[in-house]
Amino acid sequence: MAWQGENFGFALKALASAVEPERPALIHGDRVVTWAELDELTDRIAAGLQSSGLKPGDIAGQMQRNTPDYVLAYFGCIKAGVSPINVNYHYKERELTDILERFGVKALFTEEDFADLARSAMPDNTITIVAGSREWIDLCAFDLPEDFQVHRDRGSLFLTATGGTTGMPKAVMWPFADAWQAFNVSTFQRGLGEPPFLSSSLAEHAAEAASIGPDHPASGSPLLLLSPLMHGAGQFTGVIHLLKGGTLALLPAKSFDADAAIDEVKRIGAKGLFIVGDAFALPMADRLDARGDGAETLASLRTLISSGAVLSNAVKQRLISHHKSLVIIDALGSSESSGTAVVMTTAAGSSGGGKFAALPDRETKLLDENLNEIAKDSDDIGIVARTGPLPLGYLGEEEKSARTFPVIDGKRWLVTGDRARWAADGSMDFIGRDNMCINTGGEKVFPEEVEAVLQDHPGVQDVRVVSLPDPRFGRKVVAVVKSDGSDDKLEDALDTRARAELAAYKIPRVYVFTNDSLRLNNGKPDYKTAQRLADASGS
Repeated sequence: MAWQGENFGFALKALASAVEPERPALIHGDRVVTWAELDELTDRIAAGLQSSGLKPGDIAGQMQRNTPDYVLAYFGCIKAGVSPINVNYHYKERELTDILERFGVKALFTEEDFADLARSAMPDNTITIVAGSREWIDLCAFDLPEDFQVHRDRGSLFLTATGGTTGMPKAVMWPFADAWQAFNVSTFQRGLGEPPFLSSSLAEHAAEAASIGPDHPASGSPLLLLSPLMHGAGQFTGVIHLLKGGTLALLPAKSFDADAAIDEVKRIGAKGLFIVGDAFALPMADRLDARGDGAETLASLRTLISSGAVLSNAVKQRLISHHKSLVIIDALGSSESSGTAVVMTTAAGSSGGGKFAALPDRETKLLDENLNEIAKDSDDIGIVARTGPLPLGYLGEEEKSARTFPVIDGKRWLVTGDRARWAADGSMDFIGRDNMCINTGGEKVFPEEVEAVLQDHPGVQDVRVVSLPDPRFGRKVVAVVKSDGSDDKLEDALDTRARAELAAYKIPRVYVFTNDSLRLNNGKPDYKTAQRLADASGS
């Protein structure tokens, strides 16, 4: 049988044995963790966790910002056979207590800012470890027993907390072997126009990773990760990069700062940059416009990758205007699927005319409400579904797992919740998320589609589309707009633009203007705030 990947912790040790010991694995400001140190520290953490009484299959949470300690705790857990799970550090005590109990968390890694909250929320007879504390220092220096071995079961799990397609946070159960395949860890990209290299054994994989040092033409290192590791998009991207022997850089700041990110690209010579949509791209574009030094500061950058939120075409063009050779990869995915489809944009234009193309080697379909396949010559909107390597489902959520991962004609599928229609060339025209759909007079309006049209206006900094009650149609479409203040006739301009590009039922009937942020702290759209502003408008 063909090689199907490895347990991430076992693979990390093989990689550390193959790459040069002093190759940087993690960069965080002035702190650099080499590959030799990454391997040694995670071994010690794993042994310490085992000594504390944690057993294979136990669950450990990580309520931490983007620091090397997050990565050390993550791989330390995996090497011990403990399943790591990301925990949102914005949670309040009620929310945190709920998920810690529901997920059965036995240990929680956190940092000083969240230590009191973590200790109060953790159940009795559990462990809380604060980065920088004596417990953490001792864990990183734990004496390895002579018989220590890294856990290597490919069928064991890591967990990814997500909101799923609806409802309360859920824990997606990923077996390592399935995630390895779904994440395409074995695939090493070459130069443009060259076929990728596909490793067929762990030894071959480690050797290939070792051969692609930071100065290699095919290297994507350092990769500067701006997205929080506490979310699936950032975590998956960071882990995949390390499992290919790369160097992962993290911004040394408690929150995103566009100027700091631009400066860090230059300081470390970043070849790759990972963001979450317009929440990161728009402030960077604004600062690059104001600074005028993009050609110099972004000179090392080859690719910008975005996933987890919409990256509007207008912002892509602004970024490319500062660095003409930049390749922007916009990925459609989720915690349940990793990647599903991509669109690539350069100065020459976008692949598929800006529409998403399903990833190769993935069977992808559009399904109707009854899970019947929508033909590619149909104009109907459907739900994006894919098969292939998939997670087991949601921890302790059999009914929700069955809805999200149905068996169709004997094959297990993931119903992503993304809505799209087929384009004539076989690409997908992404419409929006199913759970954000607005029903107005029996017609379905997907907020992201309307937002994309309005966002292209230069006077719009951000926009969310929600709805309000309507006596005739049930709901009416409302656009909540954060403007730059440069156009006192912006509402008329947006209405004209919407009428030119959208069907009549999709046109906003009300515009609400605000100076408030329309983004959550994680960079994703904040529809609750937009809805609150719409409700308060009296429209």
